[in-house]
Amino acid sequence: MIAEGSLTPLSSKTHISYQFHLSEPCPFLVVDFTYSPKVLDDKEASRPLILEAIASFASPSAIELQKEKWEQFLPLQNLLTVSIDDPAGFRGSAHRHSPDQRHILSSDEASPGFLAGPVQSGIWKITISVHCIVTPTCMYRLSVKKGRDDHELGAL
Repeated sequence: MIAEGSLTPLSSKTHISYQFHLSEPCPFLVVDFTYSPKVLDDKEASRPLILEAIASFASPSAIELQKEKWEQFLPLQNLLTVSIDDPAGFRGSAHRHSPDQRHILSSDEASPGFLAGPVQSGIWKITISVHCIVTPTCMYRLSVKKGRDDHELGAL
């Protein structure tokens, strides 16, 4: 399974779910997830976003001091994370800041944040949590492949 998409700041605080069917159990799954860009490089575009956040979240007594030091919050970054459910329920999540991620699930092992367990047949679900998009657009790509006994990857 391969899914790709484009996000904007309006996508912040949303979730995107993909489902796929495994027709039979397999030794392991490999989930690759990437997004780009990671950082908003435009200092002047960052300034109003930072000032708005300070006004919303800083304590009233600290707002003016925080506004004077707004540059300490640079660089602003996009943040997307991945959660996986197998046919039996929640399998884990990867709340990582890296825009390039690989997660492996098998009976014996799993990437940090995920539970090891059988890679069973049925409907699986992957949820991309769009925590924050600060760039005008952010592209993502999700790829899921099933592993064979010989450690070779195959398409779903």
